[in-house]
Amino acid sequence: MDRDFYIDIARSGRRLPIATHLVLHESPDPEAILLDGPRLAGVMAEAASRFGNPLALPVMDLSLEKDFMLAAMGIKGPASFHFEGPPSPSQLAALAAADPLGRPRIAANCEALRVLSRDFAAGTGPAPVGMSIGPFSLLSKLLADPIVPVFLAGAGTSAEESEEVALLEALKPLCEDVVATCCAAQIEAGAKAVFVCEPAANGVFFSPIQIEEGSSVFDDFVIGPNKRLKAFFDRRGVDLIFHDCGSLTTGMVASFAVLDPAIISLGSPVRLWEVEPFVPMRTVIYGNLPTKKFYSDEEVPLDALPGMVEEIDVRLEASGHPHIVGSECDVLAMEGREAAIMEKVEAFCSCRAGAAAR
Repeated sequence: MDRDFYIDIARSGRRLPIATHLVLHESPDPEAILLDGPRLAGVMAEAASRFGNPLALPVMDLSLEKDFMLAAMGIKGPASFHFEGPPSPSQLAALAAADPLGRPRIAANCEALRVLSRDFAAGTGPAPVGMSIGPFSLLSKLLADPIVPVFLAGAGTSAEESEEVALLEALKPLCEDVVATCCAAQIEAGAKAVFVCEPAANGVFFSPIQIEEGSSVFDDFVIGPNKRLKAFFDRRGVDLIFHDCGSLTTGMVASFAVLDPAIISLGSPVRLWEVEPFVPMRTVIYGNLPTKKFYSDEEVPLDALPGMVEEIDVRLEASGHPHIVGSECDVLAMEGREAAIMEKVEAFCSCRAGAAAR
């Protein structure tokens, strides 16, 4: 879609939470809906409509790609399974031949996107958006302790010198392929943009000191794979919405500029106005109210929200950078606290609705 589509949303002053999970859990059978494409499309459309969002987003479940990968390889271990050695040739061949639509959750997501795509084409619904974990964040889920091999790689240790680095290097291209394959299924189903989530690309998994000293490790494991994914999207005319809710340095945010996302979504550990100079003006900045803590009235009192919204608005309006005040991640329904969380989401969405219009 044209970049003006996203910039116009920003300039409208709307506040847009990622709240599909919260709306989903208003139903008595949310798990059944996740396996029913048409019903899931209805929930996505309802979440978009309720908050005036021109984008229909799936639930941000970042376990689906790993589930597909392990099932394709015939690995029947728990969701917490970690590789101790490289996959076998037969496992690699099985993964290469696998269809992600064979997994019920992925199939339902794609069917929901097909339904929404038809409505969008008819001018009667929001733009369908896909959802995917990023290549590095998938890689981080495949290792029991990814921090050590990433640090070793950043220090210049080669695969020949370390079995841990060798496993990291062996899994890296598989993660790129799996993410691209799952994104391709969503694009084929009609996604106009894909929300790529790289929460593990942060200062915990990568040493800021190594990066400052000139290590290419962040480029090698985060920027390079996502740059290739972005090129894949470009060839298909699909937009990138890039999400990272981790603790980031300004250098890390600056490095995301090469990805040229339509929207960059950042978490509450990042002060948006401090990283704004490192984000291209053609990229809308999105975030980053501490919605992960909305369940707690002590951590986030209801009456504190107007001030939080105003701070983001005022500081970013000074730069003229297109921005959308929203959630730092998807807003999760928490049993027994759903009403309180929804009240806070509705409260920040109604704060000074025209303040960001420029």
